[in-house]
Amino acid sequence: MSDGAGKALSGGPETQLPRVTIYTDGAAEPNPGAGGYGVVLLHPAKRLELSQGFQLTTNNRMELLAVIAGLEALTKPCRVTVVSDSKYVVESIDKGWVLKWQKKNWFRTRDERAKNADLWQRYLVAAEKHEVKMTWIKGHAGHEHNERCDELAVAAAKGTALEIDVGYQPDESPADEKSAGLSGLVTRVTVSGSKVTHKLPGEPCRKCGTPLVKAKPQRKKLKVTQTYYFEWYLHCPGCDEMYMVEEAKRMLDNSAQGLLIADEEANHE
Repeated sequence: MSDGAGKALSGGPETQLPRVTIYTDGAAEPNPGAGGYGVVLLHPAKRLELSQGFQLTTNNRMELLAVIAGLEALTKPCRVTVVSDSKYVVESIDKGWVLKWQKKNWFRTRDERAKNADLWQRYLVAAEKHEVKMTWIKGHAGHEHNERCDELAVAAAKGTALEIDVGYQPDESPADEKSAGLSGLVTRVTVSGSKVTHKLPGEPCRKCGTPLVKAKPQRKKLKVTQTYYFEWYLHCPGCDEMYMVEEAKRMLDNSAQGLLIADEEANHE
């Protein structure tokens, strides 16, 4: 196999393959969060830039997807040098970890699955017809094409035409967050000013990616000084996070009495 799990390197006719250099980078802010990838492809006949943003993903997935996008853009077999600042991507390929995971049906150990298996499978298909060599460089070190890839990735992540990363499998939330309970989450939302980060049921939770559901709170008397309450909110079944939605905000006047607000436990629809 080649360095990049593509064609076997040889001194035969394959040495006449076009030489292509693919620079790649990925970004996600926060991680996981909105993300994007950037690619600069240098072919003897032309220079090509590629990028795409996603609603919820991880930095590693974007680093890997950038490599895949570059390889998939090639229509004929090539001798490819992939230049990446991701040790996760470069070492997984160079050290043969990807092929080992593949042989183990995408398990790293007997009990632990390899992460991003969907993208690794796609990478192997994309690399199969090429001679691929991986090269690692230090990121943000002033390299022209690496810096350009970073610009493309960040701009894509901040764009408006964000796609859904359908293969993203969020990790389980830390135990301390799962055990915090809904009452602790209520306090956190209140302190942050009930920042609205979601609007509709079905959207992926910004924190863990699980589709959100609409929930109605149990109710108790409002404080006399309270000026508004939320008739409903969005709840994440995956990590128990809750999001206040502006559409559900109801304004009150100081004379309101006997009105009800959320108790410590929610009654989810």
